[in-house]
Amino acid sequence: MAVISISRLVGSGAREIAQLLSKQLGYRLFDQELIAKLGLEAGLTKGEVVDLTAERHHTHSPLERMTHLAPMTTLALGAYEASGAGAEDRSAELVSKIMLYAYEQGNVVVDGRGSQGVLRDKPGVLHVRLVAPVEQRIEYLRKRDNIDTDEARKRVKEADAAQTDYIRRYFGADINDPTLYHLIINTGKITQAAAVDLIIRALAGLPVKG
Repeated sequence: MAVISISRLVGSGAREIAQLLSKQLGYRLFDQELIAKLGLEAGLTKGEVVDLTAERHHTHSPLERMTHLAPMTTLALGAYEASGAGAEDRSAELVSKIMLYAYEQGNVVVDGRGSQGVLRDKPGVLHVRLVAPVEQRIEYLRKRDNIDTDEARKRVKEADAAQTDYIRRYFGADINDPTLYHLIINTGKITQAAAVDLIIRALAGLPVKG
């Protein structure tokens, strides 16, 4: 009943690695579809199930995040639409609640969403950090989003600042603190398949959740 928490630098290939892990292990992937399903199971209303990812935040106020980076809502059910200065805090709270519900069920891969903070002291969680050289990450975004290099570089810089800010504000932690993680993998040095193999091997040595 283990859980894999993946923290990543944008452009490090975490999405693909998370998908490969969930497939090979038979785990569920904590994606928008699962968030919606588990949110309703956990007792939230359809209007409450909103997922704002850390990547879409930046280092200004919550209201500025809503106006400068709109649309920020990556998942919205029902008539509810996140808005206003408190929307980010409320959305982070709801996603954390759903994540804790998923944790209790186990066998899930969580890609981002502050999982290293939400599940920080929980037994049975393997915390992984995926990194890669900045130029590789820029190229990854350039190809994925079909944008030019300057725009990709800008997005990498904004995403890095946003993730750092998100973890600091909500969990009082430094996202780059190596002691938060069991395993840090540089995907610029090994293949995605090798990264998956390393994570599965590390998972096998994790104490079983009671």
